[in-house]
Amino acid sequence: MSIARETKERSLRSIPTVLGLLGIVAAAGGLVLGGPAWLGLAGVALGGLYLFGTPVLAVVFGQIALVAVDAPSLRTLVLVEGGLFIVLLSRAVATPHSRAAGGLVALVVPLLGGLTWLSLERWSLDPLPVGAVLLTGVAVVGYLLHRYLLLELDIVTEDPASDSDFQ
Repeated sequence: MSIARETKERSLRSIPTVLGLLGIVAAAGGLVLGGPAWLGLAGVALGGLYLFGTPVLAVVFGQIALVAVDAPSLRTLVLVEGGLFIVLLSRAVATPHSRAAGGLVALVVPLLGGLTWLSLERWSLDPLPVGAVLLTGVAVVGYLLHRYLLLELDIVTEDPASDSDFQ
């Protein structure tokens, strides 16, 4: 699905879009409270990316903007990360399988954030090995989930002769 078509299908009055915009407002507010005033422009860019791009691009840009906040306070982190989490959740509940997608986002995002926080703050590990392990783990789990869905949707079966042919 192209970005333009996806944007046109998203109505400004739909509940997931309003939920995502509330997340953007929270994230932008956290950026302005925790950093320099010019991060207000980053908040406007977040809203633009959410409305005219994809929510995932807005989340990635929000994470990059959070790096500009030199030493974020707990309030700033909660506002920005909570807002970006709501943006991801709003996109997940707009899918046809909203319960499964929303549950997956609600499980994976806090799990990865918690593991990162534990490994860096409590266990005092170096950031590079932690990032490498998390990236490898997410890649392996993502690939396994991809393979499972191929079998579940009958795109690939155990019998190679009966596999779906997309021509």
